[in-house]
Amino acid sequence: DVNGNYIPAAQSASRQGKGKQTELLDVNGNYIPPTAPDTRDIAYKDLLEVAHSPETNVLLLAMSSILLRAGNAHFRREQWPEACRDYVSAQSYRSLRHMAKDGILGEKLDYSAIHVEDAKLNGRISNNMASAQSKRGMYEKARVEYTKALQIKQGTLEALHKSSSSGNKKDVDDENLVSDIASTFHNIGLLRMNCGEPKKAEKAYKQSLSLRVKKFGLDDLGVSSTLRALGELYYQLKQYDDAFRSYKESLRIWKTHSGKSDLKTAEHYYNIGLVFYSKGPFIKARTSVAECLRIRRLLCSGKERLPIASALHLLGLIASSSGNYDEALLLLEESLAIRRALLESHDHLLLLNVQLVLGTVHHKRNDWDSAMDCFSVALAGRTRRLGKDHISVSEVLQAIGVVYTSAEEYHKAFKTLEEALRIRKAAASGGTSLEVAETLNSLSLILFKSGDAEKAIELSEEALDVLKTAVGFDHLLVGKVLKNTGDYYQDVEAYDDAMEAYSESLRVMTAWYGREHVFLSEVLNEIGVTRFKNGEFMIAKQSFTEALRLMRLTHNEANKSAIFPTLNHLGHALYKNNELKLAAETYIESFNIQVSIVTGDANDGLKEFGAKLNIIKDRIAIMERKEEDVTELSESLGGIASILRYLGLVIQEQGDFEAALSTHKLSLSVRLCQPFKEHFAIALMAETIAMFEYKRSNLPSAMDYFNQALEAKKLYQGESTIDVARTVNNLANIHFSLGNLDDAMELYQESLEIKKQCLGDDSDEVANTLNNIAHVMVNAGREQEALSAYHDVVKIRQDRYGKSHVSVATTLASMGDVYIKLGKLEIAMTYFEQCIRIQKLRQDHCDERILENLGSIYGKLGEWHKAESTFKEIIELKRAAHGNECLDISNTLDLLAVSYIEQDRYAESIEHLQEALRIRKACLDDEDDEILASLNKLAFVYKSLDMTDLMLEVRGEFEAIQERRRR
Repeated sequence: DVNGNYIPAAQSASRQGKGKQTELLDVNGNYIPPTAPDTRDIAYKDLLEVAHSPETNVLLLAMSSILLRAGNAHFRREQWPEACRDYVSAQSYRSLRHMAKDGILGEKLDYSAIHVEDAKLNGRISNNMASAQSKRGMYEKARVEYTKALQIKQGTLEALHKSSSSGNKKDVDDENLVSDIASTFHNIGLLRMNCGEPKKAEKAYKQSLSLRVKKFGLDDLGVSSTLRALGELYYQLKQYDDAFRSYKESLRIWKTHSGKSDLKTAEHYYNIGLVFYSKGPFIKARTSVAECLRIRRLLCSGKERLPIASALHLLGLIASSSGNYDEALLLLEESLAIRRALLESHDHLLLLNVQLVLGTVHHKRNDWDSAMDCFSVALAGRTRRLGKDHISVSEVLQAIGVVYTSAEEYHKAFKTLEEALRIRKAAASGGTSLEVAETLNSLSLILFKSGDAEKAIELSEEALDVLKTAVGFDHLLVGKVLKNTGDYYQDVEAYDDAMEAYSESLRVMTAWYGREHVFLSEVLNEIGVTRFKNGEFMIAKQSFTEALRLMRLTHNEANKSAIFPTLNHLGHALYKNNELKLAAETYIESFNIQVSIVTGDANDGLKEFGAKLNIIKDRIAIMERKEEDVTELSESLGGIASILRYLGLVIQEQGDFEAALSTHKLSLSVRLCQPFKEHFAIALMAETIAMFEYKRSNLPSAMDYFNQALEAKKLYQGESTIDVARTVNNLANIHFSLGNLDDAMELYQESLEIKKQCLGDDSDEVANTLNNIAHVMVNAGREQEALSAYHDVVKIRQDRYGKSHVSVATTLASMGDVYIKLGKLEIAMTYFEQCIRIQKLRQDHCDERILENLGSIYGKLGEWHKAESTFKEIIELKRAAHGNECLDISNTLDLLAVSYIEQDRYAESIEHLQEALRIRKACLDDEDDEILASLNKLAFVYKSLDMTDLMLEVRGEFEAIQERRRR
């Protein structure tokens, strides 16, 4: 029948007599003898007779047309074999008619209505047959049929143009044939795409477009259809700009004809959304797909809702890529619910696709268990449906590897990602693809987190090379890989390379996300950190400020836990720029945010937090009794303690030492509150506080904090580390200051032994502790032992730095002090002179105290000329350091005057005694004892020189002061 179905014999035209066989009739009513050798041949001859009948020939054309329509119906229902069968039947009927046409018409015609219709039908049958064969994967046969269809249509069009006929009918036929030829080129393009020949497909599409535009103009619906196909081609080739232009123009044409929002319009918006999802910016992708979803929600209902699920799925992907994970979760869950309701198979690929994306969203929301549940479903389903080596399986393995990396299960992560890489390299042409680069990037991150930054750099550079070949340098993944590469370079202190990577990453990400997206803040933060480490604090401040601005934008809605680390960085940069007020304000803002995260309530400054600390301690105790996980709370408290430490440093720089000390003590209290003690941080804060107390001369308190620091250090370092030795040394210093010489000596000896174990006998730190031991011995009256220790110090320092090093000079001066104590002035003088010689050689100035000692020794030894020059040098040093009005200069002026007097140069001493008196009058009360002593010395010189009037004047002033004091 017309549908190509077999008709049983009982239904055929027949005559049946009693006891006789059924006798079939041909179309002319003649019996077909049962002894006929081949009824199929008779049927063929029968049809041939029909074809030669002028009255019935045209019926074959109608039958062929009907069968074409039947095939089209099967095609639309995706019944490809049935469609092919009907198209073959249609071709057979048309072929019979074609064989008989010359006998019917009596002559060959170049043009007639029937001839054109016959040719058009012939071309359409071949065209549709090729389309059905292509759907069945019979690409070579389809190629032959398309070529045949094209030849028929082009030949008919050529004949039409050559004919002498004219009129509307010819014009219509001309348009129909051009449209048919354009359609065939369009279909050839589809076939070429199926065969993996995109360039040939592009050529076919463009031939189709050229014919349609030339014949029907730019607004033809066929142009819209081919532009859409061309957009799909460009999308697959990752030529996203070309794809967008094709889709956009196709949509414009479609809207011109449809005049309303229909499903085809929605499909256009969906395709445009796909392009922007692939090329950025995501805001444009979101807008397009949201419009698609709006239309599909209006037009699709019941069992026709799968297109809604597709739009929800893509919107979920866009939301996830934009960092809107809560929104993504809602969209994807709705998509999954629709697909579960409408798809019969529980492991349908569409369901598995949603599970994969849902797993990624759960991972981004730190719900790793839910993520792994989704990935497990996706992995099992895809492996079962597609095989373990399919590229889609590698996509799930990639996602699982990323979760393992986040969970710091690096061995599992590396093993999983290596398997994903194996599959992806096998599937990629030449081993290079976007997917291969993605996995290389993930593997590099594992290496970096495992401590191998150099190897991580190698893999990330390999990933970039792959991306350059696969997609060029403007893809989003390029930006992400460059961000990681910058992190790796920063870790190995290759700051210029890091900045180059970060800057390029920022460029790419800005193109994808737009200038106001919160994701840019991650790169800006790292740029700031790199600048900070490189000492470029002002530029670092600018980067952190911009990152913070993006985080605070309303549409970004960055959570508090993301903002406070940037506030910390900004505070550090401000501190280094000496913008102390702003640094303190920034640290306090960070502190308040961190406290609010822990307590759940807003916080306002340090005093309010002090009251909350006990509540936090009680909360920790309850959680520990219930055996709840306190890891996150402990880490949060660590962050609070850390920012309090920095705040204390800023307050200290501002000069408010009491407030700084109070802040440091609060930081230590928070450290001690942590369930998981960070002993290195406890030691740091305890030692910082101890140094504060030491400088305030609060030695008992300083000792308590040093002991606390020492205990913490021993817990995380052990008993015999250099850091432990330094703290023991500091404790010895306090005992020394308190006069506990035995305790000081014991601790210095302990510190010395540890330092020798850690650094060797000739290290600088060993010399420093030996120097301290010598000081104790001097104070204990063990001068000879002290000199022996000082000799060891000198030897170490001379061996390490040379005989003319300033540290050698310092030790020589200490030895000179010991010899003064022993009364051996000549030896002391020798050591002081060596010290001064080195200082003059190595420094801009000499030590005033040592010069004063040397000058005094010169005087005691009667070398007044040397004493004179020494005291003059001291006066110049003091004037340069303290100005002309320094009270201490007056004492040295007195000594200089004495040196002149001792050389019987009384007159030369007068100006120095007068200057000493002037300074004292400027610095002291009128009745101070030092002024009286100065007047007395001046009177003595005047008397010695018989300068009676001046002596009496000075005496009068002296007595007047005494009289005032008596009153």
